[in-house]
Amino acid sequence: MKIDLQTAEELELLKDNSNSLSIFELIDFTSTPGGKYKLKSLFRKPLSDTNSIIKHQEAVKFIQSDIDLWTLPLNAELADKLDVYYFSASATSLSKNVFTRFIESITYRFIYKDFSKTFVLGTKNLIYFLKNLKKFRKSFNTHFPELLEKYFNRIDEVFKLPEIIKVFDIELINKISNTELLYFDKLFREKYKTEILELIDIVYEFDVLIAQAKANIKYNLNFPEFIKAEAPVFDVEGLYHLFVKNPVNNSLSFSDNKNFVFLTGPNMAGKTTFLKSCGLAVFMAHIGMGVPASSLKITYFDRLFTSLNISDNLPKGYSYFYSEVRRVKEMAEMLHHSKSAFIIFDELFKGTNVKDAYEGSLQIIQRMCRWENNLFMLSSHLLELGENLQAEKSIRFLYFDSLVKNGKPEFNYQLKTGLSDERLGMLILENEGVFDLLER
Repeated sequence: MKIDLQTAEELELLKDNSNSLSIFELIDFTSTPGGKYKLKSLFRKPLSDTNSIIKHQEAVKFIQSDIDLWTLPLNAELADKLDVYYFSASATSLSKNVFTRFIESITYRFIYKDFSKTFVLGTKNLIYFLKNLKKFRKSFNTHFPELLEKYFNRIDEVFKLPEIIKVFDIELINKISNTELLYFDKLFREKYKTEILELIDIVYEFDVLIAQAKANIKYNLNFPEFIKAEAPVFDVEGLYHLFVKNPVNNSLSFSDNKNFVFLTGPNMAGKTTFLKSCGLAVFMAHIGMGVPASSLKITYFDRLFTSLNISDNLPKGYSYFYSEVRRVKEMAEMLHHSKSAFIIFDELFKGTNVKDAYEGSLQIIQRMCRWENNLFMLSSHLLELGENLQAEKSIRFLYFDSLVKNGKPEFNYQLKTGLSDERLGMLILENEGVFDLLER
């Protein structure tokens, strides 16, 4: 599934601003820098097909079933030391003869300033990692799901290499002579460099899967069910947003050949949060982990596209309205290159007059509905727009409402069927004392 930068920012998946919370920060239970990097890569580029997602799910489920067994043989400190080791510019040993290596172990102290860090500590750290990985591998004696089976089979293949086996015969790492260290260094950084780096990379892959399993447990996330169907499916129950404390759950199903949700309701009633919740559920499903819902049935979407927070672009000379038009155009172009997309809009054309906004929105929505292999969600304050779309059989009308008590609005955040004609803008302005402040 592909997502563009604006969608990622609007759904708050990854943020450069350290003062703001992101979904990545909630999910990131990785313990190595390599694992963190791979998890970020997964956020930027979710899994590419249903089969890959299901394999990923099965691996996370397996780890989640006995999470205490999954303590990685590599932590952040050791990972950093191994990076330093493999980035060293020092040459490996030249000789195969033990006596000559002994001479080299002496001369290398003077030739290379990082002799102690690379040849001594670096090699010892890698031996320590391999021995830890061996213990980690032995702690499992069971049948693995396909993805984990592939990783463990590769580990076993490398461990069967005759010269690598010698590592596991070492009892006291600190007692290894410099001559032996030069021998192993040549193996690790020359002959079997590709294989050793592959083992480290596999541990980073484990780190991602373990992080997702831990997040599922902490936030009580549930795995979605990916299904095959001719029409796109998004059938969710008990949906909520991870950022909301004590959230109100809602359910949504695109049923009866309806591929468009038209959402109305007053300000602050929960429309935008609900739209983001749906987008987030789609995203998390496509990175192979649980979602914040009691259940979700979904088909594979090759694109996730949102337009929730448009702004003008002064460097390019784009007005607010023109930025909105360009975003709609990007969506239209994307539809021509997508098999099935999940598309979310929070209002259309807020940057122009009401007449143009109404007429433009009406024509855009009518055309969007014709793209039957895609699902659309759009919120609007234009009640007249909803009334004139009643003839569109592919649209489902939903709304959030409120209750005014003692001159103040109260919200239940429960999704209902139909159109809302509530308007709370003036009430909110009055309650905030804006009009009184402007009196002279």
